[in-house]
Formats: sequence, structure tokens, C-alpha cells
Amino acid sequence: MTKDFFIKLKELPRLKLLIILFIVWQYFSVAGMALLNWPNSLVWLNLGLLIAFIALCPVYESLLLLILSIPFYVAIPNSRFDSLSMWRVLYAVLFLVWLVRDKKFRIKDILFLPWDKYLGWFVLVGLLLGLAFGDFKPEAVKQVLYFLNIYFLYIVLINAIKSKQQIFELIRYVIWSFAIIITLGFAQLFGSLLTDIGTFWVFWAVNVTKLYYGSSFAAVSLYSNSWFAYSGSGSAELRMFSIMPDSQSFAYICFFALCMSTALTRNVFKHIKKWLWSGIRFAGLAMILSGTRAVWVGMIAPFCAVVFAYANNFQKHLAKKFLWPFIIIFILFAVSPFINQGLSYLRVEKFKENFLTRVESIYNINETSNQGRIAMWQSSFKYFFAHPWGVGFNNFLVSFSGGVGGKSYDEVSGEINARYNLPAKYISAHSLYLQVLVETGVVGFGLFVAFWICLIRYFWEFVRNYEKTEDFLIYFVAQALLMILWILLAAIFDITLLNDKVLMYFFINIGLAGLIVKRYHEIGQKDIG
Repeated sequence: MTKDFFIKLKELPRLKLLIILFIVWQYFSVAGMALLNWPNSLVWLNLGLLIAFIALCPVYESLLLLILSIPFYVAIPNSRFDSLSMWRVLYAVLFLVWLVRDKKFRIKDILFLPWDKYLGWFVLVGLLLGLAFGDFKPEAVKQVLYFLNIYFLYIVLINAIKSKQQIFELIRYVIWSFAIIITLGFAQLFGSLLTDIGTFWVFWAVNVTKLYYGSSFAAVSLYSNSWFAYSGSGSAELRMFSIMPDSQSFAYICFFALCMSTALTRNVFKHIKKWLWSGIRFAGLAMILSGTRAVWVGMIAPFCAVVFAYANNFQKHLAKKFLWPFIIIFILFAVSPFINQGLSYLRVEKFKENFLTRVESIYNINETSNQGRIAMWQSSFKYFFAHPWGVGFNNFLVSFSGGVGGKSYDEVSGEINARYNLPAKYISAHSLYLQVLVETGVVGFGLFVAFWICLIRYFWEFVRNYEKTEDFLIYFVAQALLMILWILLAAIFDITLLNDKVLMYFFINIGLAGLIVKRYHEIGQKDIG
């Protein structure tokens, strides 16, 4: 088996082999910095290597490398911008290289998708409101730059991909990056099993979190995070979160992986399909172990859509395939008491975990977390009605801080909120919709809604038009539609979509699906070779 593996490596094109070598090096170098005290200067080496690859190699191969590198984007060591991540630089370089190479100097030469205009207007409204009414104007500009930075990856992706084969290959690379994050999640899980909570907590915050998200966030993680959920009785419930800053963003990664992997099973060889379904099972288990109730509730929307389609004989061949991940998740929930017992047996520091009890807490308004969420919803609604035009991006903290009073952003954002035990800058509306309402007002919220309506309509009309066609590309557009339904329901309870890695994968997904719909008549008639 080992000999066959190396033979296959030799048969790979040189650039693909170089991508694999880069990923292997990043894996060991990041692990060395996080666990073995290797010097953080290696981050600069990795950044330089990736920039050199982008500058010297074709744009498409650079896309593959950067997408596969998402699990390894750590903070760049510097004295000014503590949380500046590698991807901020890399995506900007990729965009500039693509502009120059393809000579895309005019707007009309660049491909856009139908919903991009709503995104553009939404971001512009949030920026103008921040500059006009925001107490902290530079923060509004920073948020726009953040969105624009991720958009660079998306716009290069939808312009650089030219064939069905490239779509299929890029999706495989995305799934491999999911697999790395989820595998590291299980490593984090077993790391927490083999030591007491306090030791694990401090080690992870000081070593891993600091490496990925900077010292400021690491300092907060030492006393407040979502890595463990605590009930009113004082018992703790284990969460899986991998390299992500919280369990919520990790849960999003898991259901993105479920959706995209299920679509990919349509066009792969039998032995590869077995590996994919094994990955789907592990992603489902990881989603349960994340303990993220918003994602669990969000699952209701795509599940009902699939059941409705199956019952009404609409795309039944497709609906049948997408039913299986939900069935797997329900089975895993059913056997979760046995999973709990196994984890308890392995754990050094004993405490009782019960995922079914956590599910029951979703509708318990007296539960501590739910009370905090409801209080923030009330506060956000009240502030919105008093300021219907919004306060601008990144100014949400003024809605609950009790007034700025001439204080600087650092002073206000650093104040610890007693209810949530967090600095103000890390507190959200616990609802993406309310966050958007408070920051961008009625105009921004209208554009936000228009963006989602455009997405759903665009994908839905395509799936409906090809109801009788069994094709991987149609399956992929269908999974993007299910992913959107999942997000929209989960977004009632959190703003996790705005996490950097989650937002990257979201734009990759809708970018690929949108490209398929737009160019299906050109690329959809040829089989993947």
C-alpha cells in the first residue's frame, strides 16, 4: 500500500505535488509552533512561501493551495495588529496577481453573480452609516475591509474556474480542508479527555488560540469561552471546537462538510464513495459533540425541505441521497448516551455529559444561556426602534454599553460585561438578523434580505428546471440551497456566519454553485474526466 501511494505521488503533476508538500509542511510547522514551542517566525516563512507560489504559479493552482491552507491560517507575529491573519495578506496578493495576469482592469471584464449587487449596496450602506452616525468610524472601515478581503477570494474563484473538471477538483480540495479541521477537532477532543479541564483550558488558550487568533483573544479565552457548556447545576458538557475560536463556528464547518460531501458522492468511484460516507458520519458526530444548539435547530429547515421533496416525488433521487446525512445524525443522537458513557470512561477528570439534555434545554427559557440571549434580543430590538437607520458596521457595542461618553473604542470595547463575562467587543446580538438591524438599520436589512432571496430564487429555479436530471452539478447546487436554509434558521440564534473561516467556506460554496448555474449550458454537458 505504501509503495502504491508513492507511485501515485510520482504520477501527480508537479504543481499538485508541490501543493501537497506545502500542506504537509504547514501542518507540521503549525503543530510545532502550537505544541512544541517552535519559533513563531516560521509564520513569516510560511507566508513568504505561499506568496511566492501565488506570484509564480497559475491562478487556479494558487486557489487550490489557498483553499487547502485554510486550516493553517494563523496570526502573523507583529507589534501593531495582534490578530492579523495570514489570509488577509494572501487573498489580497491573489487578487492583485489575478488582476494583472488576466488584465481585468475594467469592471465590465469581471464576472459577477446576480446577488453581488445586493452585497455591494449592503456593504456600502453599513460603511456610510458608520461614517455618518457611528461613534467609532474607523471600526466601520475595518469591517468593510474584512468583508472585502474575503470577497477577493470569491471573485477570483468565480472568474478563474473554466471547466467542470476544475469545479469537481476544487470541491475535492475544499472537502480535504474540512477533513483537516474536523480531524483536528477529534485530536482536540482526545486531548481534553486525557487531562483535567483546567490544564487543557490553559494550555489550549496559551498555545493554540494565541497562535491562531492573537494574544488579546487568547487572554479572554483564559476566563471566558464556549469550549465547555455549564448548566445551572454546575455540571459541564463537553464541546468540540478544533482550531476554531468557538464551538459554534466549528459546528458550521461540520454541516458545510456534510452538505458538500453528500453532493460529491454522486460522481466518485465506489471505493472513494465509502471514504466519503465515513467522513460524513464523522462530521455528523463532530457536529453533535460541538454542543451547538443553534446548528441543531437550524437542521430542521433543510430536513423538512428534503422530506417534502421526497414525499412529493420532486427530485426524489436527489432527496433520497440528502436524507441520509440527517438519518445518520438522528441515529447518533439516539446512541449519544452510549457515546457519553464512553467519553466519561476515557476522561481523566470525570463529569457527566448529556447531549439529549442539552437538546431539551433549547426550549427552556429559564436556562442561563437562553436568558442571556433573550435579554440581548430585547436590548437589540429596543435600540433598533430608537435608531431605525442604524449605527454602522462594528458599532453594535454602543447598543448595550450605556453610552460612549467621550471614551475611546479601546476603552469601551475592553469593558467587561458582567452578564456575559466578556469584553464588550466580543458580545453580539445572538442573532444575525438583529445584528444587521442594529448596525445597518432598515435600509441595510432590506438589502440583506434581498441578497438571500436572490440566492434562493437563483438556485431553486435551476434545481426545478432540471428536476429529472441526475448530475453531480445539479446535486451541488441543491446542497448549496440546503446549506442556505440551514444557515437562515440557525442565524436566528447567533452571528457565526461572520466568522472568517465560516464566511470563506460560505462564499466558496455559493460561488461554485452560482458559477454552475450561470455556465451550466457550457460546462454541464461534458462528463468529468
